[in-house]
Amino acid sequence: MNSLKSELGQYLRELRKEREETLHQVSKGTDIDSPMLSKIERGERLPTSEQLKRLAKFYKVSEASLKVKHTAEKILKEYGANETTYDAIQLVNEQLTTYAKKSKEK
Repeated sequence: MNSLKSELGQYLRELRKEREETLHQVSKGTDIDSPMLSKIERGERLPTSEQLKRLAKFYKVSEASLKVKHTAEKILKEYGANETTYDAIQLVNEQLTTYAKKSKEK
């Protein structure tokens, strides 16, 4: 992933370590196999929407916050960390700001 660390994977690993649990224990609690969890933590794979939901429930964290990290990683994995991606994200930010303002006016 363009030499960028997996923020989502790193975050999930930190949650697991804080709870002093093994991948096997998380696997049993989420019904996601250990090898897949390991790949997610290392940033080699992104979890599916269903896996994100299970992980959020297991760790008792916001599913929305996991989705934000997931979306950011998908963008970087697909388009890379470069000036074009940065400019595109700035444009999306402007468009979302306009959308949010219009939604509040309704």
